[in-house]
Amino acid sequence: MDAMTASAILADHCAARGLSVSERDDGALIVNNPLHPRVGEVLTAQRGRYLTDYGYEIGEHGDEPATADRLVFLLGLPCVPRQPTARTAEAAA
Repeated sequence: MDAMTASAILADHCAARGLSVSERDDGALIVNNPLHPRVGEVLTAQRGRYLTDYGYEIGEHGDEPATADRLVFLLGLPCVPRQPTARTAEAAA
């Protein structure tokens, strides 16, 4: 996984799908619908899994594309075709 953390990979996949992503000081990701900024989730990475602030598991490390797809659905954005980003293409090389 090189120098990229699992959370950074997930953030990259979410941004590629049109979600607004920022990181808190404690490493948690804040993912929002850019059309409705109050619609969002806070995600933490714990024991190889991504958890919402409510304690629901939404995905696991190594499956960031599917986790990002779930977040797109959960936050009400239309599903767009996946497009590789510069960071994910670099990590795959």
